[in-house]
Amino acid sequence: MSDYYVDQLPNGVRLVTVPMPHLHSVELVCYLSVGGRCEKPTQSGISHFLEHMLFRGTAEYATSTDLERAFEAIGGAVNASTDAETTCFHSRIHPDFLSEGVSIFASMLRRPKFSDVETERRIILEEAREDFNEHGLQINPDNLMVKMLWPNHPLGESLIGSLENLHRISVDDLKQYYRTWYQPGHLVVCACGAVDRAEVIQAVTDQFGDWKPGERQEIESAPKMIPSGSESQWVQDSDSQISLQMAFPLPGRSDQQTLSFRLMRRVLSWGGGARLTLRLREELGLTYAVEANCSMMADAGYLAIDLSVAPDNMVQAVSELLNVLAETRDTMLSEEELAAIVKSYIFDLDFSRDQTDSLAVRYGWGTQAEYLRTLDQDISELKKVTPEDLQNAARRFLRSDAMKLVVVGPWSEAERHEVEELIKVKTLV
Repeated sequence: MSDYYVDQLPNGVRLVTVPMPHLHSVELVCYLSVGGRCEKPTQSGISHFLEHMLFRGTAEYATSTDLERAFEAIGGAVNASTDAETTCFHSRIHPDFLSEGVSIFASMLRRPKFSDVETERRIILEEAREDFNEHGLQINPDNLMVKMLWPNHPLGESLIGSLENLHRISVDDLKQYYRTWYQPGHLVVCACGAVDRAEVIQAVTDQFGDWKPGERQEIESAPKMIPSGSESQWVQDSDSQISLQMAFPLPGRSDQQTLSFRLMRRVLSWGGGARLTLRLREELGLTYAVEANCSMMADAGYLAIDLSVAPDNMVQAVSELLNVLAETRDTMLSEEELAAIVKSYIFDLDFSRDQTDSLAVRYGWGTQAEYLRTLDQDISELKKVTPEDLQNAARRFLRSDAMKLVVVGPWSEAERHEVEELIKVKTLV
């Protein structure tokens, strides 16, 4: 039996079935290829707004409560998320009710009522205000960072949108955006768990097979990032700690070194032997947690390192962070260190074979994003990565002339000056 199956309806809807017959549940997920990077400047936040609206009642389920109860009646608890490229609706359901689950999702995706828009607008505005302090300043490091990485491009906008746009988006705007992007050619339906491929095909065909295809939409390419010197942004905020994010631009996920980037993240902050964790936390006690993450889109991405520190520790923390990055660039990993990291990574991949949500991302989102990789493919390629591969990736991208830094919190001008001088002195070349 194959790990997964991909089928396609004549109208363009793709289906992914991941049979896991030993389980007693099904993860049912609908991926749509629409997100923040699809939005015009005056629309920023509309993808997320529209995601919320699909919970506000449909032709078959008059209210959000009716919709929630319909999912609960088949063992589900529906949820959704929006990122730069994808909107995802998902719920765990009982295997006996697969067709009912597909039917409810079809009702949401095909027949939303667009009711209670003003109530939902107020909810989203409350959510958006969490990113601002009492002076109206943006304090979310992720939002500040993407604005630095992609100024004047949709990727540089907050996914939730500006307060101005959230007040301005109308019902007609939502309906037009829905008609443009919610269409069968943009949809992948994925079922992971105790499911049969034929049953999935039949259920999706019954509910989505007559959906008329529209014109496939294209997105604006990400601008090529040309290193032009380090850049920092500092925002004063009355918190007890300073939140710091340092980032380095990466190419898209189709780049040949993508697997090396993913391993580099683990070298820096995954597990007990991670370099940043050992230095900043275990040896020096400068932070409770430091985390490195890769954000990889089709044609762009970045490696971000996040930590929170007391103001008195900020300068030393930045200094040691730069030291660790320099060592990672300049000193090759030992075979033993790399082997331990790869072994841990493979363990996690094997564990994911038992996790319906992980497999839905791998095979469902992978199909939608045109980045479909099997577990065996990842494991095979991981075993071939060498210390030289990781050092080449570090030398290619951990560069001072591409570094971006965001600092939010109760910093002083003297501390800011010290950090900016450190960045000039401790170059990564």
